[in-house]
Amino acid sequence: MTKLWLGGCENLKEVPQTIRGISSLSILNLSYCKSIKSLPTTIGDFKHLNKLWWGGYENLREVPQAIGSIFSLSILDLFDYKSIESLPTTISDLKHLTELKWEECENLKEVFPQTIESISSLSILHISHCKSIESLRTKIGDLKHLIKLKLGGCGNLKKVPQTIGNMSSLSIFDLFNCKSIESLPTLIGVLKHLTELKLGGCENFKGVPQTIGNVSLSILDLFDCKSIKSLPTIIDDMKHLT
Repeated sequence: MTKLWLGGCENLKEVPQTIRGISSLSILNLSYCKSIKSLPTTIGDFKHLNKLWWGGYENLREVPQAIGSIFSLSILDLFDYKSIESLPTTISDLKHLTELKWEECENLKEVFPQTIESISSLSILHISHCKSIESLRTKIGDLKHLIKLKLGGCGNLKKVPQTIGNMSSLSIFDLFNCKSIESLPTLIGVLKHLTELKLGGCENFKGVPQTIGNVSLSILDLFDCKSIKSLPTIIDDMKHLT
């Protein structure tokens, strides 16, 4: 395993093209290299790259399309991109991607390209404090192997699509501090593997649907949900709730 850590090299102005010669590179950290103005298009040449940490670039407006050529990539962590509004469409080509994180990307408006269903291997999707996201594509329900969905701090996210009921493997659903969410789709009741539902800080959330009684929840977090006036009667029958 070959690792290259350049995180925090604030005066590094560019990633040298010659690193493409490290054919065995499997882990690359390029976080908080604040002087870098653009990312190398040759990033797609790393055919064995497995993990990529890439964040802290306040002025970069796009992730290069070449990222879709890193076919072996399984973990992609992109954070603190203040100017990025969307993902490159080629991200759908990452057939082995299991974990995708977007954090503190204040201007990100779209979580996925139209072809979201192509990333069928995805098991963890972590999107936090992305304040410009107002909705999720209905095709998010096509992520059949997703286990964890975390959307904490997305304060303008207004609703969750009914297609979440198609995410049959979902175990953890975290909407902490999503202040604009008022309700959940009734189809959340078909998620048989759901064990944790976190809605703490969702101050406009008005109530849990009755269908939640069909789920084997062990954790239900409704802390500081100021708009809730009552709980569904079926909560008495939730025997797995700890």
